[in-house]
Amino acid sequence: MGPSISLQSVSLRYENNCILENISLTLDAGKCHVIMGPNGGGKTSLLRSMLGLTPFKGGINIHWSENPGKVGYVPQKATFEPSLPLTVLDFILLNQSRSPLFFNFNKKHKTKALLQLARVGMADRAMLRMGQLSGGEQQRVLFAQALLDTPDLLILDEPTNGMDDQGVRYFESLIVELVKENKTIIIVHHDISAVRRLEATVHVVNGELLESGDASEVLKAHKIEQLFNHYRATSCLNSTQIHPHNNEVA
Repeated sequence: MGPSISLQSVSLRYENNCILENISLTLDAGKCHVIMGPNGGGKTSLLRSMLGLTPFKGGINIHWSENPGKVGYVPQKATFEPSLPLTVLDFILLNQSRSPLFFNFNKKHKTKALLQLARVGMADRAMLRMGQLSGGEQQRVLFAQALLDTPDLLILDEPTNGMDDQGVRYFESLIVELVKENKTIIIVHHDISAVRRLEATVHVVNGELLESGDASEVLKAHKIEQLFNHYRATSCLNSTQIHPHNNEVA
């Protein structure tokens, strides 16, 4: 079972720039949550705060039903040098075993790696170099890598960037499958039609939390322009200092 996550008055600023202000929110366990909003609205910063990668003011607590589980993460983009002799299979094997490249991987390692690649439709690309893949194909491989340890919490930042229609179909079917397994999934996404298909809980962020609820309610046509307007009213007037501890409220 995936965890629930509670945010209490989360604020974040870089120097004089207000990124997030006073966000309080509960993400229910075992569900798919999509964070949406205009570019520059703080969506990625919010994900990084949840992962403990960015200092912030406020509190973020992950509530596991029993012992802390595993967390999978897919960043917005990764860059691979085309000349680097690292195949797709090598990349998955390295992340699976945490062993050096010259390690003699056994059949069990390779079978598991190919199984994860098949789940995202990339098994037939296993022997290509990572740098030879398109951006969307690389995202599919990163997604396969994130699934290796069977995470209970999966955090994805624009995971379908650059994906073709086939890749998006693989992605969406996997999300549905993972939710049925009671995993907690948090996705930054920009495609309104795709989010409607996921039947997720949507949280619209633009410096502050604008609205939360079922996708069918939040993403009604008459709300779209208002929710995704680039204008920001957030001033961070009350944010005096950001603390590096992700479990304390200043």
